[in-house]
Amino acid sequence: MIAYYNQRNAGAWSNKARTGNLKQFAEAVNYLTENKLLTLEDLQERLSSVNEEFEALSDSMKKKSARIKELQELIREGENYQRLKPVHTELNNIKFKKQREKFETSHDAELRLFYAARRILKEKLDGKPIALKAWKQEYAQLKTEYAELSPQHKPLREEVIRLRQVQNAVDTALRRREQPQAVQRKKHEMEL
Repeated sequence: MIAYYNQRNAGAWSNKARTGNLKQFAEAVNYLTENKLLTLEDLQERLSSVNEEFEALSDSMKKKSARIKELQELIREGENYQRLKPVHTELNNIKFKKQREKFETSHDAELRLFYAARRILKEKLDGKPIALKAWKQEYAQLKTEYAELSPQHKPLREEVIRLRQVQNAVDTALRRREQPQAVQRKKHEMEL
C-alpha cells in the first residue's frame, strides 16, 4: 500500500492530489486495520466473502423486485377484470343487436379494459384462477422483505468497492515491483 501511494504521489501534479492520496491511504489503512486484514490472503478472502454476500443479496432483491412488478400487474388486471365483469355480463345478456351495439358504444372504454384484463390474465395465469387476496398478501410480504434488505445493500456495495480499490492498489504495486525484476531477467537472458 505504501509503495502504491508513494508512486501516486510521485506523479501527483498538485498538493490537492497529494492530500487526496494521503486521505485515501489513511482510509484504506484504517479499514484494513479495523478488519484485521493483514495479509494478501486475508484481503482476498474478505473480498471473496463480501462479494459473495453482496451478489446473493442483490440477486434476492432483483427477484423480489421482479415478482413485485409482476404482482402489481396481476392485481391491477385482476381488479379491472372483477370490477368490469358485470358490464361484460350485462352486454352478453342483451339479445337484440341494436341495443347491444348501443350498449357497446356507451361502455366502450370499460369493455376495452375488461378485454385487456381478461387477455393478460389468461396469458399470465395459464388457466389458474384469479387470486387477488393471495396476490395482495404476497405483494405486501415481498415489499416488507425488500424494505428490510434494502438498508443492507448500500453498505455491502460500498465495502466491495473499497476492497476492490485496495486489491487494485496492491496488485498495481506488486506489478510495478515485478517489472524491474522481469526487465533484469530479460536483459540477463539476452546477454546469454
